[in-house]
Amino acid sequence: MKWIPIFLSAAMTLFASGHDVPKLTLSASATIWKPADELQMKIGVVTLGRNAEAALAENSGKMRAIIAHIEAAGMNKDDYETNQFSINPTYTPCPKDPPPSWRPSINGYEVTNTLLIHTDKLDMAGKIIDLANQAGANSITDIRFGLRSSRDYWTEALTAAGANAVNDAEAIARATGVRLVRVLSISLNHTHVRAPHLNLACLAKSAGGHEAAPPIEPGEVSIEANVSLVYEIGS
Repeated sequence: MKWIPIFLSAAMTLFASGHDVPKLTLSASATIWKPADELQMKIGVVTLGRNAEAALAENSGKMRAIIAHIEAAGMNKDDYETNQFSINPTYTPCPKDPPPSWRPSINGYEVTNTLLIHTDKLDMAGKIIDLANQAGANSITDIRFGLRSSRDYWTEALTAAGANAVNDAEAIARATGVRLVRVLSISLNHTHVRAPHLNLACLAKSAGGHEAAPPIEPGEVSIEANVSLVYEIGS
């Protein structure tokens, strides 16, 4: 599972002068952990046919079966939406030594239909994977547990990072015998939100077998904030 980066940057200059002053520059970070409250995954059906109508009919039938299976298991229409739908022609492959007059020709059609699951029913992850495979899904990707609104926790992470930076500055000042005069600048470097990593290959192997997919624990999501401070220092 790829972690999901969210970046925010800001800088505020509190002091300016025409000459250099002694400075202390330092960076600090803090990480907080919150229980995941949202499950996301993409369930796709890709079908090929000699004509668009045949490919579309097969695709639609499988997708209807997938929706029927997951709704019967307890999902509702607020828990999923169509993420991608496309119909594209496929072409004859290029021969090894094509003549100058060779041109590709349409030999069929490919229909792709992808459902985006976004639900707070975290305990259904394994069951959804198993049911989707049974109903004909041939693409299950981007399985992750996250936070529905990670922005709600940024302030907590930033407060902790800022407090760490101040504590570090005070500790350095005590150890070196200098005095912290004032803050010259504060920079918020970035904020990261990292979701739990899921072994997609292992899940796919399990879901593709005869046994149901195993239970999947959602775990916790980390929110990390990094800040930099520049102090004017004196003796």
